[in-house]
Amino acid sequence: MSKRPVIVISATRFFQGGTLVIVEECLKFLSAHYSKTHTIKALVYKKTLYDTKSMEGIEWVEFPKSRKSIIYRLYHEYIKFYKLSKVWKPMLWLSLQDSTPRVMATISAVYFHNPLLLKPKSLKLWNQQPRLEILRLLYKYIYTQRIGTNDFVITQQSAIAAYLTKAYGLDRKKVWVFPPVDYLLKKNKVQEPGLPKSAPTAITQAIDLPVKSVEITPYTFIFPATAFYYKNHAVIIEACRILQKQNPGIAYRVLLTLDGSENKYVQKLVENVRKELPQIMFLGFIKRDLLFNLYNEADCMIFPSFLESWGLPLTEFAGLNKPIICADLPYGRATLAGYHQAIYFDPTNPHELAHLMLQAAEKTLRFHATEVAGQAEFPYLHTWKECFELLLA
Repeated sequence: MSKRPVIVISATRFFQGGTLVIVEECLKFLSAHYSKTHTIKALVYKKTLYDTKSMEGIEWVEFPKSRKSIIYRLYHEYIKFYKLSKVWKPMLWLSLQDSTPRVMATISAVYFHNPLLLKPKSLKLWNQQPRLEILRLLYKYIYTQRIGTNDFVITQQSAIAAYLTKAYGLDRKKVWVFPPVDYLLKKNKVQEPGLPKSAPTAITQAIDLPVKSVEITPYTFIFPATAFYYKNHAVIIEACRILQKQNPGIAYRVLLTLDGSENKYVQKLVENVRKELPQIMFLGFIKRDLLFNLYNEADCMIFPSFLESWGLPLTEFAGLNKPIICADLPYGRATLAGYHQAIYFDPTNPHELAHLMLQAAEKTLRFHATEVAGQAEFPYLHTWKECFELLLA
């Protein structure tokens, strides 16, 4: 057993996307500020997913079976982690993956970010992506069952904090909100507007087309999102059908970061769209460095998602001071509070979206007034420094 205090960070279920960035930023902070005085153990799916060279002093513990089945994941959370905690006797165990493991630790905390618990009743996951509904039930009945045993519960948005507090009778003094804004924006800087676009452009790189094929640039919309039903790609596709019928002369394109290979729902969604709507470009998964180049080339973001833990792409794109057409839902209003180039729409209404897309292409959008966020219902954290000062006080 280490003579130094032990900090354990568990994130064994993460294998792609922004969640990896959150884990990496957390571990980089610990490496820089705590590794000389504490033993830092990172429990991950595979350490090759992270920039380990920039994180000296981190002890990596891999769980390669965590992606094989839910049985392995539950075994890790409630049996394996408990055995490890008895040996390590950690000062702090911070779970970054929503669930509260059964462990022995002086301080235990969970970082909750999955928005599935906020699912509106109208969102029929069983019909479209049953796996998501099963995952939602796991969160509701399994992963959250021990949430009240934590010393701290940290969420990405206040709506999740409010839900967890009410649904599980949490002590409000334990609940904090930590939006992944400041540290991720510092990591992923976008080019300033007005800078010359590189050739070949990010879009031609993403779709592997020669530069000459896109010499005339149409008005470009972008929606960077994973292939989940609740992301609501369907409303964009239907809006494009409406535009094609009512305004066939409009020059525009829509960039989507999926390609139809991700799951059966997406495959069915896009199989006829490629020929029917050539304006929609299915780019597939885009690495973050290329994604930020795409942001620079795009003219407007469409964000129709029904559920979000924060809506980080909104914050990222707003940094370019470009138009955003966003679902009129609480997460969007919160994320874009104080931003003056946002307009909100009913995410179930493709006709309204088509109208706004036409206005955007014609540069006649009339943006909605947005208010700066008022008094917070829960206390906020803004940096990992603040987070660990709270946890280790």
